[in-house]
Amino acid sequence: MRVLSILLLLSIVLGEAQAQRLFERKRPDLIPLDGSAKRIGWFIGPGITWTHTRTKNEEEEVFRSADTSYTAMYDPSGRIGLYLEGGLTWFTRDPVIVDYFDLGLAYKNLRGKESMEGTLLRGDSSATLLGEGTFAERFLTLSANANKFIQTGDYQFVQLSLGANADYRIGSSYEHTADPVLNGHAFPPDLMAQLHFKVGYGFKLRSKLLLIPALETPVFSFVPEDEGLGQLQWFSSRYRPIILSVRFLFLRARNGFDCPPPIKHKGDIKIYKQDGYHP
Repeated sequence: MRVLSILLLLSIVLGEAQAQRLFERKRPDLIPLDGSAKRIGWFIGPGITWTHTRTKNEEEEVFRSADTSYTAMYDPSGRIGLYLEGGLTWFTRDPVIVDYFDLGLAYKNLRGKESMEGTLLRGDSSATLLGEGTFAERFLTLSANANKFIQTGDYQFVQLSLGANADYRIGSSYEHTADPVLNGHAFPPDLMAQLHFKVGYGFKLRSKLLLIPALETPVFSFVPEDEGLGQLQWFSSRYRPIILSVRFLFLRARNGFDCPPPIKHKGDIKIYKQDGYHP
């Protein structure tokens, strides 16, 4: 009896919520679904990168063997780099789960620095070692995303994106005064593959233009082997790449007519459906 009462209460609440939604004013579609826009569009997105790292440093024992040991404290920090992307978009017919997919090519510049202080003990003697350095990477990035809009107003929305990227190194610069072998320096490989997550807050500025500032970060690395939810190692420290971009998403209007034209087929008149358009 209690279960039936709970189910009845839930049905009443859900029914009232559904009725309320029916009477609410429908917000305009961000991507027109009436056939006035082509299903394939394009985008460009300038931005910057930042290599985020830890905020607290601790001394760590790098190695110990017999009467010899080496401890060090590494102090990594991020630097700003350049980012530029562009590509194509494909808008879905029924945007319930995904509003659009995109495929893009980008230039990605990742930069950072690290300073360190180490102590080498050997028997009764000790030595203090100091070092500092910087790195700068240049990658060509191929990425694909599935994107979902959550409207917060008639022309404002949150965009959630889940995607994958493949990065190929086209240039690099490493400078460090510390011993690379003693401190176990390591770097990302020439080719990387990762999953990433992106969140943005966008605005529809015109009927055919959306502006979407967004933050992106990797959440898992296939190559190199993941060691911290998408973090990457440079020198003796790990960094999380973060991308801040501003996407200009352009819609393409259809040519010739706004409504699907009727056609004749063996004497019968048939009408194209709106989602029957081709890009």
